[in-house]
Parts: sequence; structure tokens; C-alpha cells
Amino acid sequence: MTRACRLVVLLLISVVITLTLAACGDDDDGGVPATPTAQLPWQPGPFGVGVQQVAFTKKSATVPTQDRVLLTDIWYPTAPDAGPLDGTLGGVVNAPLAPGAANMPLLLFSHGGCSLPTLSRFFTRALASYGFIVAAPLHAGDLMTDPTCGINDSDGYANRPFDIGFVITALLQLNTDPTSFFSGAIDPHRIGMSGNSNGGNTTVLVSESDPRVIAGLVLTGALVGSAGAVARIHIPMMTQVGVLDSVCPVDRCERPLYLRLNPPKYLVEILRTGHTAFTDDGCYPNCCGPSSNCTACYPARPIPFCDAAGPDALTADAAHQFILRYAVPFLLHWVAGDNRFDAFLAPDAAPVGVIFTVDTAGS
Repeated sequence: MTRACRLVVLLLISVVITLTLAACGDDDDGGVPATPTAQLPWQPGPFGVGVQQVAFTKKSATVPTQDRVLLTDIWYPTAPDAGPLDGTLGGVVNAPLAPGAANMPLLLFSHGGCSLPTLSRFFTRALASYGFIVAAPLHAGDLMTDPTCGINDSDGYANRPFDIGFVITALLQLNTDPTSFFSGAIDPHRIGMSGNSNGGNTTVLVSESDPRVIAGLVLTGALVGSAGAVARIHIPMMTQVGVLDSVCPVDRCERPLYLRLNPPKYLVEILRTGHTAFTDDGCYPNCCGPSSNCTACYPARPIPFCDAAGPDALTADAAHQFILRYAVPFLLHWVAGDNRFDAFLAPDAAPVGVIFTVDTAGS
């Protein structure tokens, strides 16, 4: 065989190998964009996760004579090999900060109505593993443990944005206190806001009113406040929703919100799931009984909807993968200033099972 023939054969072999490898991609994901690292945004980041609870006390915004105690769950980066993990809290309790951790981005998280922050620990833990300090106050009066929740929780709801603003201020004060656990740990110029359900509404309100917040991520939420107030939001915003949402249907809540927002803005519509997809312990096929009440999840307080269940619905893990696929790149890019997963924010990179709408005009 001549030298030229050998070169042709080698080239043909190379092409066949390349095509074969390309055909062996992740079919379930619909194509994974190339990234600077081997990690994927729904996989844990390079840090372990510590967790602790801090109590802050403020005056009620609605009844100024009353004290309002804000127990605040805080997840943060720790050493990758830290342990033991508390499965309920989603972290290593009172673990030290990761060696050398300083000036980290801060993310505030507002839990859903009649819920708890730890019921979205898949989300808070994921962000902490990528270097965020994630602080989630328990909104008194709107907690699963409150006897009047779902009956008379208007006061708890009204206090929500003020709770978030107070916790930001309190954490920034701890950041400058040399005796504090969080001394020097927070970058005051990199603060993001997120929340699900009522917490998504809280995210809209805080994103409009608090100039310290530089990006907002709404995990199910509505066009709350006046349309003019939403139009005054001039920070990057992402809204996510399960298309089967029976609590805040996408045509009534997330799409109108997206249309009113200024760019850069993102809308993630996840097919085959609903409102409870954004929690760890929501209504999934392995949780709901035939009565469509989630008594198997919360025997003391059944949830009267099961829009994330059904024979064709996504599993919890599959729904969380889609949520993190977009949440982690968005918050890394717009809050942390980290572009490692920017490829996942490209409109043409959307996998099967997601409708992804983007408007980054002028960004």
C-alpha cells in the first residue's frame, strides 16, 4: 500500500470514529453543550456544603410594636470531604467554611407559602456547592408549622420582602464583624435573589425594591405589584415554571411576568411537571395517593394538588435536573460573574422537554 493510500485509510478511520462518538451522546439530555470543565450544572459543584441556622430579630413591617424572629437557614461552601451530611438539612451542620473562602456571592432564597426552606434543599445545596452563601429566612406566619397557614397568612406574606431586606443587612453586618463566622466571607456587590411560589412573588418584589440585588430567579411566580413596578426592574431575571402548574398557571402567571420584564430576561417552561417540582418533598408519582392529596408526603397537612404527578410526569430527579440546568448557569453568570456554564443559556441548547425563551437585547 502506498503512503498516500495509507493516509486516506487513516483519515477514513478517523472520520468513522468521530461520527460514532458523536452518535453516542446523552439521548435523555437532548445534547449537552461543551463546557470548560467536565462538570454539568445539575451535578454538585467543587465544594462540600455546610449548613447552620442563625436567628435574627426585627420589628414587624405590618405591626411595628411586635418583634419578628427570623430563623434563617444558611448553606455555604465547605471542604469537599466534610461530613457527616445531614440529609434533612442538606449539609454538614456547623462545618467550617471552605479553606480560603472569602468574598463569595450571596443568594437569598424565599420559600413557598406554608412551606420551609429545607423543602428546596436540592436547590440551596446545589448553589452552595458552586461557591454561594445561600440564606433562607423562615417567614413566620407563612410556614408549614404555623397553625393558621393557608387560612390566615396574609401578615406573613406582607412581611416577606422586608424579611429578605433585613437578612441581607444583617449578613452584611456580620461580614464586617471580625468575630463573626461569616467575617469577610461575603462579597456585598454580588447579591442575588430567588424563591419558589410565594417566594417567587417575593423575588419579584425584592428585585424591584432592593438595589443591592443584581439578579433575580423566580421559581414559579406571578406578576405581583403594579405593572409599572415590574417594569422598573432593571436587573437580569429568569422565570421558571412547570407547564402543568395548577396553582399559578403559566398563561396567567409566568408568561405575563416575562413579557413585562426588561431584558436581559429568560423564561424556562418545563414540560410534564407542575408547581411542586421546585421542592424536594413535593407531589410526585411515588408520593401521591389515589386521592390526589399528598398525605404520603405531609400526613399532618395534606396538599390539595398533585400537578407534578401522573403516569407521564417527570420524576423528582428529572425535574430537578431541568431546574438546575438553567438556575446554576444563570446565577453563576449574572451574580458570581462565572461563565463556565454560559453555553447552557444559549436558546439553541434547550433539551427536549423544555421551552426556553431568551431576550438579552442590549446586554
